Amino acid sequence: MDENTQITREELREFQAITFKEYGIELTDGQAFEQATALLNLVDHLLKIKIEEKRVERLEKDINNLAKPKIKEVK
Repeated sequence: MDENTQITREELREFQAITFKEYGIELTDGQAFEQATALLNLVDHLLKIKIEEKRVERLEKDINNLAKPKIKEVK
């Protein structure tokens, strides 16, 4: 296993244990690494989408707030 990977050997073993416990499938180190990496990439992608959605929502809110006229109350 490459030392520059996102997954430690301990995490890989834990992933293998979870896969075996939940699905009854025993993965080789290579299979576990491939699947865990794919899962991490999917989660990373979904998080990036969610972050971008929140950024766009904030920008739209800011634009809407700028478009509203500011009226000062006179007492």
